[in-house]
Amino acid sequence: MPLTTRRTFCGQVALLGLGGYAGLATACRSRVTGTTVAVSDASLPALVTFTRETFATLSAVCERLLPRDEDPGAIDLGVPSYIDRMLASPDLASVRAMLLRVLPMVDREARKRTAGKPYHEALADEQDAILAAWQHGRDGGQSFFAVILSLTLEGAFGDPRYGGNSGGRGFAMIGFTPDPPLSKMTHLHRSPPGAPGGPPK
Repeated sequence: MPLTTRRTFCGQVALLGLGGYAGLATACRSRVTGTTVAVSDASLPALVTFTRETFATLSAVCERLLPRDEDPGAIDLGVPSYIDRMLASPDLASVRAMLLRVLPMVDREARKRTAGKPYHEALADEQDAILAAWQHGRDGGQSFFAVILSLTLEGAFGDPRYGGNSGGRGFAMIGFTPDPPLSKMTHLHRSPPGAPGGPPK
């Protein structure tokens, strides 16, 4: 799929509502497959949900769902940090529990397939193969894949006020320009009774 079409497709799904996870994942992961992007200790944020090891796995998974090319990828857009903060909410306790359970399993699967390398150090093609197995797998694998994809797109293309879409660059990628904030409409403030423009006494 051409890059512009792929980005438009990912953006439309993110903005209009998630559906057709399999097709979306294939579209997004069909980008650059020869490199991985590491998260250095110096750039690691203060974590509220994940351990450093699990956050590294999370970051690598998000990056494979939306990899960097000439445009920013999930890590550049602050998606992993967005997910770490969002899952601290009590309302997302079940999602948090699932990711805390499954992400170490993804890492263990990578170590089995790559002679001991953790998921975030595996080659991009190896990472994709592991994600594909979870996408089509059983025992909660498909639920995990749908959730992590949803959170990745929220963090990449959502409102930057919620901690993702760093610098609004996700908006720029899909050609979306948000409306400017409304100015204070002071002329609508009610005047005291009897004052000019106010209600009668």
